[in-house]
Amino acid sequence: MKLPLDFTNAMKSQLEGAYKDFEQALSAPSPISIRFNASKNFDWKENFDGVKWNNKGVYLRERPVFTLDPAFHAGAYYVQEASSMFVAEAVRQIVASAPTKPLRVLDLCAAPGGKSTLLLDELPTNSLLWSNEVIRNRFQILKYNLIKWGNPGIVASQMDSQQLSELGPFFDLILVDAPCSGEGLFRKTPEAMEEWSLANVDLCAARQKRILGEAFSMLKPGGHLLYSTCTYNPKENQDNVNWSIHTASLRPFNLELPSHWGIENREVGYQFYPHRLRGEGFYLACLQKPGDQLESKKHRKTRPSKVGLQAISRKEREALSPWLNSPEELFLFKTEKGQIRAFPIVQREVLERLSSKWPFLWYGLEVGAFKGKDFVPSPTLALSSFISPEISHLDLKKGQALAFLRKDPIEDLPNLAKGWLLIRYQGLGLGWIKSLGNRINNYYPKEWRIRMSIPRED
Repeated sequence: MKLPLDFTNAMKSQLEGAYKDFEQALSAPSPISIRFNASKNFDWKENFDGVKWNNKGVYLRERPVFTLDPAFHAGAYYVQEASSMFVAEAVRQIVASAPTKPLRVLDLCAAPGGKSTLLLDELPTNSLLWSNEVIRNRFQILKYNLIKWGNPGIVASQMDSQQLSELGPFFDLILVDAPCSGEGLFRKTPEAMEEWSLANVDLCAARQKRILGEAFSMLKPGGHLLYSTCTYNPKENQDNVNWSIHTASLRPFNLELPSHWGIENREVGYQFYPHRLRGEGFYLACLQKPGDQLESKKHRKTRPSKVGLQAISRKEREALSPWLNSPEELFLFKTEKGQIRAFPIVQREVLERLSSKWPFLWYGLEVGAFKGKDFVPSPTLALSSFISPEISHLDLKKGQALAFLRKDPIEDLPNLAKGWLLIRYQGLGLGWIKSLGNRINNYYPKEWRIRMSIPRED
């Protein structure tokens, strides 16, 4: 691997005698790791090496073709670089430091969704997660990954951080996984090395400061800010964190870490090096805003809508009961287009305030819609943790499940009664078919379907 000369000189200065170990590590294969979905009951038959700082993360011996694994499409796991899973440990220690309660959390630069799905697994029950991504095509990928994770307590937006800052001090926890120069991904993503330059480092550092400056105003007194990058240089890491400490009067929130994890404590923050642990380059700092969270109640709230979101009728709720698990925990409402969505009922007031200010937000779980007297389930309901375990279903073998995901004819199906059936693979929901007696209709969304060819099994 031919590293940029300016980068080499900077790392030699930073690592001194350990530079050769670092350079050698970059020549080794990049570790392959995944993180299991805590809400999906899936039986993993293999024994994997675990990620030390995340009990849901494991390393794979080799990289499979994830597209050809139905469990991947069901949201049973997320393919995530091991070092970045450290965010979960930081969140765990933050949550443990205060009484457990539902939190309002912002993932400000959220695509493709790895850290958002991680947050959903670590936050207290009924917390609200707002995932934001400003770039349109990346926002669509973010939405899909959030849908697969199956949690209804989500708000997602495609907004600039400056527009979001109109919220004022709204969030208990903000994650800024900032766009960076990508030094920590050189062996995993060679194009990051090709795009690297000292000028780009300066550009990234300035952009990160702008994003951080807008994040400060959205953090409640007593709230926490997590700042992370996948890079090594101090301009994007420690310098920006020290600027945050001095500009916004934030203070470091220290984490307790076992030394055998191999994570290096910096003067402020924590640095991951590939020669010290099994992962890529990563940096994370945890900061806290002074004050008591009770102070945030003094700030002006967004005016609630005079009408509010239209709750579904009692008759519709009764008709939906067989489809949902624990419907009493959900606020079920109808959009202007007749689509029924679900959101944690304890967050109803917050949702109504947000939707009145920004009606274009994407939020909650899309449950489905009534067409006359018939209920048509949404594809997202099939992937939700709130789907009823008693729903009529059909379990498919791997080849059959892949055919369903490609929207190809499914061979060797049994005789099916008429009506809706949840298609499952090893107990995991994938989508819906409707049996018409002599044929079936596949309702898997075209935009989600597998497009690659599937090799025939002998």
